Amino acid sequence: MAVSTVSQIVPNHDLSIALEPGRLHEKIFEAASAYGDAPFLTTALPNGQSQTTDFKTAIQAAQKLARHLREDLGYEQGDVVAIQSPNCTSYIVSLLGVYLAGLTITNVNPLYTAAETRRQLKDSKARCLIGSTIFSEMMEDAIEGTNVDQVISISLTDFFSPLSRSFLDFMLRRVKKLDRPFVGNHVRLTEILAAEAPHRVRYVDTLEPTRDTIYQYSGGTTGVSKGVRLTEQGLMSNIAQFAIASPELLNTPRQTMLLALPVYHVFGMLASVIAITNGGHLVLIPNPRPLTNMKPAFKKFKPDYFPGVNTLFEKLLEEDWFLEHGRSLKITISGAASLHDQIARRWMEATGSNIIEGYGMTEATTLIAVRDHSKRADKGSAGSPLPGTEVRILSNDALTMAPNIVGEIVISGPQVMTGYLGREQETKASYHGDWFKTGDMGQFDKAGDLHIVDRCKDMVLVSGFNVFPNEVDEVLSACPGVGEAASAGIRGEDGSETLHAFVVKGDEALREVDILAYCRDHLTGYKVPREVHFIDELPKNPIGKILRRKLQDCL
Repeated sequence: MAVSTVSQIVPNHDLSIALEPGRLHEKIFEAASAYGDAPFLTTALPNGQSQTTDFKTAIQAAQKLARHLREDLGYEQGDVVAIQSPNCTSYIVSLLGVYLAGLTITNVNPLYTAAETRRQLKDSKARCLIGSTIFSEMMEDAIEGTNVDQVISISLTDFFSPLSRSFLDFMLRRVKKLDRPFVGNHVRLTEILAAEAPHRVRYVDTLEPTRDTIYQYSGGTTGVSKGVRLTEQGLMSNIAQFAIASPELLNTPRQTMLLALPVYHVFGMLASVIAITNGGHLVLIPNPRPLTNMKPAFKKFKPDYFPGVNTLFEKLLEEDWFLEHGRSLKITISGAASLHDQIARRWMEATGSNIIEGYGMTEATTLIAVRDHSKRADKGSAGSPLPGTEVRILSNDALTMAPNIVGEIVISGPQVMTGYLGREQETKASYHGDWFKTGDMGQFDKAGDLHIVDRCKDMVLVSGFNVFPNEVDEVLSACPGVGEAASAGIRGEDGSETLHAFVVKGDEALREVDILAYCRDHLTGYKVPREVHFIDELPKNPIGKILRRKLQDCL
């Protein structure tokens, strides 16, 4: 059964759109011309204050930054610029500016310690760090011993009016103690933008779209984070593939997207670039925790689109304010982790929004397959591979598309990475011939839809049987009285593994015996956790993905 042919997935579409998707700089300049004074970027603060920048202003600012990087600092193609900041207008302007300068971007987790930041700066050989003044002290420490020769400081308040900026800076620095000027060799973004200098630049016109454009560091959910080499062509292809597979999402211009996901993450970065291509208004949330930080933005901007993850959706459904203001949503985009079907049903009922769920990974730029929940109700389905993306199941060293055969998912497509930065052996080991090995276990169903079973490394061998924690997690999460839950294999002194459940109580009366009884009613015997551990919080990365490998640390 040929389940991944484009004609079956997206009939009557020209595949060349995905394989030859155009250039990002052309899209940027077209957006400045076509959308001009339309709202593009809004920084929305928890206190209800916000500031909106139009397309023309934001893109001119990006061009000024590009000129500074190339002409004042003398950076050339191949030089790397790191960006480390919470979501804000200056982050997106910096992202576009580095791209328009023809340089390579590496996004750094703003929650990193100095040691973690230094490691990425060294590994990527970054020459410049564009960083938020919220982290000045950490950055001063982090750049020691690296190739960084210039720091450009940015702030949440850069694009606010002078009066608002003065008040907000006072609150951040004097009251909340969250911000201070950077000490050392640096220049402020506001100084660069205030300089009397031409802003029209065309550095990227002569650069190849297959060059290394982004060094995106993998989430490190299974080990030490690695630099993934992504190209402009891969990024633009992935957006074009998404547009073909979900035309109602991307072909409607001037829609508002509320972005609580961090821009530094590949999922948030893709959402940011999408706004350029369809004239979208991007409402940026610097910090979505606590969740009430988003309430003013939902109330004021009434977003049409909302990208998020399973854990975020689950928690928002517990908020009364969200149940009131979330009804503006038309489409919800789910990614980064598996969306539990019960959460999807509750979300669509509460918001009236359809869910477009993406399965992907950093090594595939972002997306591999897409499921439209209004069209595919099959439990656990990840939908169909994107146009131009081929997917196979690797089982017993053979590739197959036959239904109901579980094996490792392998892929081929224009969005697949060039390789791991400075890790030739790991790059080579990640391929089976010309097929990239995702590290995920999956299977096709009879209709040709892809189903994700679990991560290969997360699979637990119990008494000779394979147990996939994702399946157990969904049952645990549905158990009455459970707030959040995850399972993992714990290896004993004799080398054998047993499955353990880690549970955050939603009801203090919940007991281990209640959870195990519920699991026995919904799981075959060998899939029932051996032990249940009650903990205060599940370990997660900043985007909300559960770090299963850290569950053992909770014992």
